[in-house]
Amino acid sequence: MHAFHLIIEHQFARHAIVAGAAIATLCSLLSVIVVLKRMAFIGEGLSHAGFGGIGTAVFLGLVGFNQDLLVLAFCIAMAAGIGLLTRRRQLEPDSAIGIVLVAAMAWGIFMSDLRRNVQGDVWYIRCFGRPQAPPNLESLLFGSLVSIGRSDVYLAVIVTALVLLLLGLFFKEIVFFCFDEEVSRVYGVRTTLIHYLLLVALAVTVVLTIRLAGFVLVSAMLVIPGATALLVSRRLGPALLLSWTIGLFGTLAGILLSLELGDISSGACVVGTLCLLFGIVFGGQSILRRMRSY
Repeated sequence: MHAFHLIIEHQFARHAIVAGAAIATLCSLLSVIVVLKRMAFIGEGLSHAGFGGIGTAVFLGLVGFNQDLLVLAFCIAMAAGIGLLTRRRQLEPDSAIGIVLVAAMAWGIFMSDLRRNVQGDVWYIRCFGRPQAPPNLESLLFGSLVSIGRSDVYLAVIVTALVLLLLGLFFKEIVFFCFDEEVSRVYGVRTTLIHYLLLVALAVTVVLTIRLAGFVLVSAMLVIPGATALLVSRRLGPALLLSWTIGLFGTLAGILLSLELGDISSGACVVGTLCLLFGIVFGGQSILRRMRSY
């Protein structure tokens, strides 16, 4: 196959495989928690909040690592805002996330448009220098795992390891929190800490995945593997293993498909593969239920 030849011969293909595996591991394990706590819309909201951070970075003329830091800070701030609005049930989660989502998107568009209008002004050039070319919209939506560099691979692996280590330190508390938040509070679990810890972990994951794979892929990977796994098993251990397997297989298969086809976005191929896996499992479950009813 052409894809395997590229992996053997070209470093960029190997980079895509390693970074894709790291992202798939992080997102698919978080996906089970996201689905159990009905936080799928939060992942969607945070991924779109990243657009506000990118718009701000574009206005300020930030690129590379500085842009990533600003987007991360923006997403964490949005996550904290969602947490504050929903923690005491002052506002329903879907309403809070909807408000944050549209506000962040509007802010990103506003800052991008403002940059275009003032980029030739003397004060702008003195403050921020000559403007950089704005990011391509298609690359923000679907990204390109097959065009990342060595430093991106290191970033993906290190961030994945750190987030998983942090979640592992609080694993028992997170499990208790996911299945029954009220009872876990009675038993002494610091639910507020766990709530914000998960939001920050999601924000970091969103920023990493947006950088390497785009907005659409982060939304898919934070929902589809966990939702698919929980169709098969409601026990946390098997669900985590299934979610990781589905996420990893779907991501690697999508990257291979993208390499094989050539000009097709890797993000679109990964999302399509994950959706296909969900459809197969969902259809298989429906057939089994009908067979048992006879």
